Amino acid sequence: MKGQCLCGGVTVTVPGKPEYVNSCNCTACFKLGSLTGYFPPDEVTIEGERQSFVRSDIEPWIAFVFCPTCSANLGWTSLKPLDRMGVSMRLFDPAELVGVPIRFPNGRDAGDDGDWPPPRHAEVPFALDAPF
Repeated sequence: MKGQCLCGGVTVTVPGKPEYVNSCNCTACFKLGSLTGYFPPDEVTIEGERQSFVRSDIEPWIAFVFCPTCSANLGWTSLKPLDRMGVSMRLFDPAELVGVPIRFPNGRDAGDDGDWPPPRHAEVPFALDAPF
């Protein structure tokens, strides 16, 4: 699957539909409007100029990647050894994501110990008429 940022300056290619996408409510994801799919980094190709942002208010562990022209969120890469990266699924044609489960993790209440609280509500399938 191929997706693009708003201005078309960055193209992201992934091997196919993600197993699921997260609509997380943590401070970063909420403010970035994230709808994140996860892939092994070696299976993702990003072409075009991009910049990254690393939060300084918490222990840094991911870098958010964005297009420097239109500011579209491209996803995130890990600053620590991790077998996945987050890709913004909002870059892709919504028709390609129909049926992919959307999870709603409660990232805002996640503890520093990595223990995530239960989801805010049940998983729902991605649909073209969904208000996400």
